[in-house]
Amino acid sequence: MKAKGTDQYLLTSGDYERKKLDVNLWLVLALALGLAIVIYAIAFPFKTSFLGILLYERGLTQYLVVYLATIVLSLIVIKLVKLRQEVSFLRKQWLPELINFDNPRSPDLLSLQKNLAKKDRLLAIRCSRVIAAYIQSGSRKAATELALDDSTFYLSASESSYTFPRILVWAIPLLGFIGTVIGISRAVNGFSGFLEQSGEIEQIKEGIGAVTSGLAVAFDTTLLALLLSVLVMIPLVLVERIESRLLLGIDIFISENLIPRFREQSDKFDESTIKLSVGQAIEEYLPSPQKLIEPAHDYAQQAAKSLAENFMGELEKVQQFNNKLIEQIEQINKITIEERSQFLSVLEEQLKVNRELSDSMIKEIHTLKPLLEKLSKPRLITFADTEDLSEG
Repeated sequence: MKAKGTDQYLLTSGDYERKKLDVNLWLVLALALGLAIVIYAIAFPFKTSFLGILLYERGLTQYLVVYLATIVLSLIVIKLVKLRQEVSFLRKQWLPELINFDNPRSPDLLSLQKNLAKKDRLLAIRCSRVIAAYIQSGSRKAATELALDDSTFYLSASESSYTFPRILVWAIPLLGFIGTVIGISRAVNGFSGFLEQSGEIEQIKEGIGAVTSGLAVAFDTTLLALLLSVLVMIPLVLVERIESRLLLGIDIFISENLIPRFREQSDKFDESTIKLSVGQAIEEYLPSPQKLIEPAHDYAQQAAKSLAENFMGELEKVQQFNNKLIEQIEQINKITIEERSQFLSVLEEQLKVNRELSDSMIKEIHTLKPLLEKLSKPRLITFADTEDLSEG
């Protein structure tokens, strides 16, 4: 069983898984041949007994009847072994009680379906198919319909699997009747010869012996055929009944223990169901993240390469512009330095002139100071003072 993705497995089983109760015909024929050889080997020391005469001295039909009976018996044995294994598995409590079936896409339910699909038992396979239908559809109704379809299929397959042994059981008495016809034919031929040669007593005895031996073949072949047909028919019917009860038990288990745990499909969808469905749709139909990342990674590499090339070109332009700007700044700085030096020289000259003016003013103040002191005193101004003032 596989599912989508890297761990894919099928949610439904194939025809091989749906024929678990079928029997390999070649195995049955080989086992029947060995069983017939064993029967004749056991009866060989008793060849002179009634059983030995019945098996060895009553013609070819006896061998065919015994081989057909062993074929039916081998099929019954193999069927019985398989059915006992299936019945023992049906009696086990293998369905976990803790798993929640409300969410058809839950990881626990998917894991349970996958594990059941791997088991080599009919009940597990049928339950895995029903769970798979519920997972795919999310509907309890769809799972129920699949369970009914499987029930019909297995009943039909069970009926058809017993067609061949039934034909053999029907053919065994026919072979016995054929042996009866052969024996009666021999008896009639011997009786007609007896009538033609009935002159002497010894000939009469031989004729009667031929007639009785033919009748013995006729009755013994019918006896063995009817006996074997009864001996194989009874266990065949019992095995068929066991298989029918097994299939019925599986149907009851599915209808009572599995399907009721499924969630009923509602017309209204809740938010979690919508989110789950959208998530599943995205996971199934959209590309995987890896597929999306790979072209993006390639595009990013190309874009980074192109960006690096463009950046280097722009960087060269910026460097050229910076070089030009630096040259201009150097020229401006040179001019500024020259102007500054000129300004400083002019400033020094101006300061020198100002200093000289200030010195001359100080000298004049010093010369005027005595005169001002004289003027500050109250007295009559004389002619000499006026002369001093005029001189000053």
